[in-house]
Amino acid sequence: MRSGNILKEIWLKKENVFKAYKIVGREDIKNLNNKILKSLEQYSFKQDWIEKYRNDMICYIEEKHKTNNLLPYQFANDILKVLKEIDSANEILKRVLSINCFGDSKYFEKNIEHIIVRIIKTYLLENAEEYTDENVLLEVGISKYPEVLEFCGDLECYIKNEKIEYKKETMRKLYK
Repeated sequence: MRSGNILKEIWLKKENVFKAYKIVGREDIKNLNNKILKSLEQYSFKQDWIEKYRNDMICYIEEKHKTNNLLPYQFANDILKVLKEIDSANEILKRVLSINCFGDSKYFEKNIEHIIVRIIKTYLLENAEEYTDENVLLEVGISKYPEVLEFCGDLECYIKNEKIEYKKETMRKLYK
């Protein structure tokens, strides 16, 4: 219906939806869902909470025919890459993780971190509201900076059955 130069209504014919997507450069939701499902099915995780998340996302997409806020379309594969890195159970610095997964030291922090934090809070932590985002990431081995250990006096420790000694005399010789 037209009144002057203003359209009151516009309708899209269902049979032309795919043409409209193609014209505006968008991919069909069904295709996106299928791609994400294939990605989810290719992964398997050792840690139970990550595997539960993966299974929940598969069920959600199959039932609702869309993704949810814990697996947005534009970041689905990126999230899976990060979860695979977390699943390795090695401690890692946030920027090193970002370089390993994306080749960019700040990509994780800018785009993915907030989603990963929500996933961890939802699937791993009880009383998640008590945790800061930084502490949430520490729970899965992602740290912002290397931990600094300060001590006073002599120290003797064993790392992989190898004795390491820090004595005042030894340290003085190193810094002279």
